[in-house]
Amino acid sequence: MQIMAKFILVTLLMCVEYSGGNDLAVIEKRLLDEFECNRYYSKRYSVLRIENGVTDAQIKECLETSYYIEALLLRNSHLSSIPKYLNILGTLVYLDLSYNAITEVTFEGVEGICQQLTHLLLNNNNIEVLRKGNLDCLQYLQYLYLGNNNLRYVENGTFSEKMKSIKYIHLVNNSLTVLDFSLLSKLKLSHNTRLVINASWNFITGMTNSANITIKDFTTQTSISIIATHNNLTTVNTKYYFQLLNITDTMQLLRLWACGFDVRFNPFICDCALFPLADALRRFRHMDPYNHLFSVTCGNPPSLAGMMLRKVPKNQFNCSVELNCPNKCICNKTEALGLVTIHCDEKYFENNLPMTCPYAERINLNIKSNKLTKLSSREYLGNVSQFDVSQCAITTIETSFVDMIQGASFDALLLNDNKLETIPRSFKHLNFSNGQVLALDGNPFICDCHTRWMKIWLRSNKKYILRRNNIKCATGPGEGKPIHEVPDTLFICQTFTNINGLLSVIGSIVFVALILVILSRKSKSIQVFMISHFDICRYFCRRRKLRQLSFDIFIPHSCEDDEIIKIIVDYLENHHPPYRVCIGEKNFKPGKTISENILDAIESSQTTLLAISNNFLRSSWCNMEFREAHMRFLKDRNINMVLIMLEELDSNLIGKELKFYMETHVYIKYRDNQFWAKLLHSLPIMIEPSGTGR
Repeated sequence: MQIMAKFILVTLLMCVEYSGGNDLAVIEKRLLDEFECNRYYSKRYSVLRIENGVTDAQIKECLETSYYIEALLLRNSHLSSIPKYLNILGTLVYLDLSYNAITEVTFEGVEGICQQLTHLLLNNNNIEVLRKGNLDCLQYLQYLYLGNNNLRYVENGTFSEKMKSIKYIHLVNNSLTVLDFSLLSKLKLSHNTRLVINASWNFITGMTNSANITIKDFTTQTSISIIATHNNLTTVNTKYYFQLLNITDTMQLLRLWACGFDVRFNPFICDCALFPLADALRRFRHMDPYNHLFSVTCGNPPSLAGMMLRKVPKNQFNCSVELNCPNKCICNKTEALGLVTIHCDEKYFENNLPMTCPYAERINLNIKSNKLTKLSSREYLGNVSQFDVSQCAITTIETSFVDMIQGASFDALLLNDNKLETIPRSFKHLNFSNGQVLALDGNPFICDCHTRWMKIWLRSNKKYILRRNNIKCATGPGEGKPIHEVPDTLFICQTFTNINGLLSVIGSIVFVALILVILSRKSKSIQVFMISHFDICRYFCRRRKLRQLSFDIFIPHSCEDDEIIKIIVDYLENHHPPYRVCIGEKNFKPGKTISENILDAIESSQTTLLAISNNFLRSSWCNMEFREAHMRFLKDRNINMVLIMLEELDSNLIGKELKFYMETHVYIKYRDNQFWAKLLHSLPIMIEPSGTGR
């Protein structure tokens, strides 16, 4: 007696405890009356139909009188497995065990029915897993139905090459999350394979290939149809699937000519990752216009939902990029255009352009921040298509910036609505081409003898300058007028018409000269004060040195002090002119030992800037860095060594060499109010051998 039948009978017996034996007899008769054992002939088979079986004895009795039937429909009988008594049937080709409670598919003890079986129906059961080897005896099975179960996993090898006759696998309405190519194992037996796999209404997000099926297993005669509608597919990574099937040449795709993939009604995200598929669908639709693949639609973003993938405009395939995206900025990539767009708003706190950005053939840079005050050269500017830094607070444009964009094929250079009083004369050498535009309006330009060239330049390039009439003088006799309309006579600089004015100027020059002499001879504290309080002294009150080594500064430090070191490195690298800074984690060469890298860094740097802390003193590697730097300093006094004390040091940690150096040399305290001025005073301004200072 089956488990469920037992439960029903026990329950019924308990219920009739108070109703007498006559009622029990009535119930038993009703159960027997619902049992069906019908024989009939269809167009193809002799059929036995059994429904509502209560006991094994009932079912066996029905089977024993139907040995030669070809199709068995054994439904609604609470079966938990494929019953062994089916071996009674010797000619069975069609077996329907739907609407039972089967949890595992195995033919152990029932091998006798495997030899002729071509159809197996197991719909509406409780099957969760298909195990490897459990179906191997079904060598002649053509149709397998497993719909409406709770199937979550199919072990690799379940559909082995032994199932050489399989034509159709029905997996609709289950709980599958991946579809594995092990379902296609029979491909390895014949290039003429015909197979349909219907896995609609699952939760499939992608495909795997544990059976190692490759493109070489297909020919133009291979017919594989995979139906995966109404699943959770969001993208198709063509590179991944090419590698999965070992596709090395797109011409190999012709082997899939007779194959079909129906993935309609999936929530595809139409971003840059899906562009290659969309482009292929757009170009090849005419070859097979009725293929379901050409009807795939977008699920996201909402603006594209419901639109056919092949009809989405190329510039709509966008996705976010994180690699090298500047801090506090948003980077998006448009795959079809080879374009990266970078948006930085008021959260961008740097005073200069980002040091890096995602690589692309074309870059659109858009910054809207009142912290941006300067434009310097950056390597990526050569690929800039649209450069929009309007409505910022730019006061300075370096000549190197103009040199970098000179060769760029930019479309728009928008510098309007900033705080520019002048622009470098090198703008005169910009060679505009058709379609390029430049915006400079909304800046408070000084109109004097030094900016007269702008009038001529604006006139000769009027075709490329946007809103030329709004580029006006903010000072001078031409105040409020468009620069290109101001008469030449009004571009004047202040001159001195009397002897008193001239003497005043001479006196000022002499005074400044005396100050410079004093600065060169007086104490370090005066120079530090001037550097700290007057920007001009940052450049004219410091020594200069020709750059001859790979790095200007090497900073040995403890990794536990990285936060402070980053602040110092950022300051030095953004100095004008910038310093080339070497720090271990960034510039050490892989493959070399730490000691070799330390020696190389010291030998390749003009200045060794030791960041001393208690963490530094506890590190054996840091102490080694100090000793090597000290030895080199003693050998070559042209080499600079500077000590920064990041904190008050534990006297018990200070070694003899460091203690001696601290007693005989000046060092800088990080907490000193004039730390930055003292640091600059201790460092030379590095200039290139060419003398450009860049």
